Amino acid sequence: GLGDVYKRQLLGSLRQNFVTVDEVGHVPAGLSHWETGTFVMYRVNPPLPDMLATLPMLLDQPKSDYRELTDIPGARPEWFVGRDFAAVNGPRYFNLVCLARLPGILWSLLGAWVIFRWARELYGEWAGCLGAVLWCFEPTIFTFAQLVVPDVPATVAGLTATYVFWHYLRNPSLRLAWLVGLLLGVAQLTKFTMLALYPIWLLLWVVYRVRPLPPMRPALPRRAVFGHALLIVGLSVFVLNLGYAFHESGTFLGNTPFISRTFAGEPGTHSKAESGNVAPNRFRDSLLGHIPVPLPADYVRGIDTQKRDFESNFWSYLRGEWRKGGWWYYYLYALAVKMPLGLWALVSWSLALTLFRHASSAPWQDELTLWLPAAVILVLVSSQTGFNHHMRYVLPIFPYVIISTSKLAWFFTARHWKASVLVLGLVLWFLGSSLAVYPHSMSYFNEAAGGPEHGSEHLIDSNIDWGQDLLFLKTWLDQHPEARPLGLAYYNLIDPRSVGIEFELPPCQRLPAGVEDPDYVHRWDPRPGYYALDVNFVRGGTFPVVNGQGRLDHVSVHDYEYFRFFQPIAKAGYSIFIYHITLEDANRFRQEWGLPLLTDETLSPGNSP
Repeated sequence: GLGDVYKRQLLGSLRQNFVTVDEVGHVPAGLSHWETGTFVMYRVNPPLPDMLATLPMLLDQPKSDYRELTDIPGARPEWFVGRDFAAVNGPRYFNLVCLARLPGILWSLLGAWVIFRWARELYGEWAGCLGAVLWCFEPTIFTFAQLVVPDVPATVAGLTATYVFWHYLRNPSLRLAWLVGLLLGVAQLTKFTMLALYPIWLLLWVVYRVRPLPPMRPALPRRAVFGHALLIVGLSVFVLNLGYAFHESGTFLGNTPFISRTFAGEPGTHSKAESGNVAPNRFRDSLLGHIPVPLPADYVRGIDTQKRDFESNFWSYLRGEWRKGGWWYYYLYALAVKMPLGLWALVSWSLALTLFRHASSAPWQDELTLWLPAAVILVLVSSQTGFNHHMRYVLPIFPYVIISTSKLAWFFTARHWKASVLVLGLVLWFLGSSLAVYPHSMSYFNEAAGGPEHGSEHLIDSNIDWGQDLLFLKTWLDQHPEARPLGLAYYNLIDPRSVGIEFELPPCQRLPAGVEDPDYVHRWDPRPGYYALDVNFVRGGTFPVVNGQGRLDHVSVHDYEYFRFFQPIAKAGYSIFIYHITLEDANRFRQEWGLPLLTDETLSPGNSP
């Protein structure tokens, strides 16, 4: 019954939410892996989630356009190919993306099943049910389960591999070693974050080796233990290479073109590279440069490209502040405002029971198997402060925390009625808070943060606005024909005219991409008219944007932040703010900020949306 409700909720939501920013690149990337046999597109993520996502779409025979596909180091061709893919498929585009979203539901259901199994084995049947409920209706998990992005697949693949590894630690066998190696390799094909499983598992192996639980069979001899370890690691590397069809596996480290400072070296240290004859590579003239890397070249270059992004110090936003780079506490803050308060209360209660070794807790080695991956991944991701945009990067910690939290079901089986009522009340609070924003789960913020109405005061980007509410804007415009002509700044690479929205960009003296100007007020140009802006732009965000002629323009930091001083008349979902600015409103603002006033004579039809 729970699974049926969950599937209906996801299926309904994925049809109402439009194509999000990263899906524009992920969908054609998965298609290109099948059709071209290359792994150039979306190299910053391994290919498995995209390839599985596009399998249902292949049955509908989509059109492809790979004219923009290039293998230049550091290039991101997925964005250009993605726009072309949307254009050549025309009215079919959104339906094709919805087909590609379907495997995400299967990934999420697999996650619910593993959580149920693991929680039941640790804490009992009721715990399995509680864990599955928390997983299925946690807003961030629900959001990304329905999108063609690798976050939920990586989370579930890492969880499944660790679950089987936990069984191996408790009862090692050659059969389980084979399965663990296979699943570890699959996890590596979902997201680079899963590399953290290698040191995490090593620490867990040491713990179980030093302080084993009562064995169900005689302990393995040392030779067998190390043999199993080599098998697990070797098989995982084999599966990783298999996922890339062994493309350029074994390339010498010194022959790989790098672009990050970590792997290419600091500028000025490679004269040949600077002359344009040889791509930068800090290992080229070292002993390491002559060692073949037992990994696909595209996998290595993907890590390098991802590292370059974190070194770039992109603009980041937190609680009204913009800065180059990020904050070490960004993900802690994001969890504080994005996780339902009912779930926070349950997690805190469960953690206290774990620390004080309450009767509901499992052996400490088993509890460590849950909390160590969560802690290491949170610390690892938080250490990358080159930019902070997405709470989804810490999504892999959720299932481990949820399983540990499910121990609270012990109060039901132990018939502690007061505690049971409190647990039930917190679960109902969690469910009510989460479902209250359906189908706008991406924009969920908890009550302490002011709810989704005030979410952008805390976080932006995929935490609230990823272009998902375009269809809700179209519905509002159909109901309000007076809102023409329309000025629209839409946070996406897809042309809003594809769903029948005609528009021009709102007025602003925009700067070219990459140009900075601290005196941004003089670029503001409020004029009377109807406008719709994604909240990312209202909060001063920067992004490529489609203009009214279908070409890409660029919004610089603070370009449209002046809309924050006007009151929206409506919202599409929680991410697109709709304004009606009168001449009096515009001049009131312009006078306050020292901008030239407007008159009926100075306003021409061509200057006002």
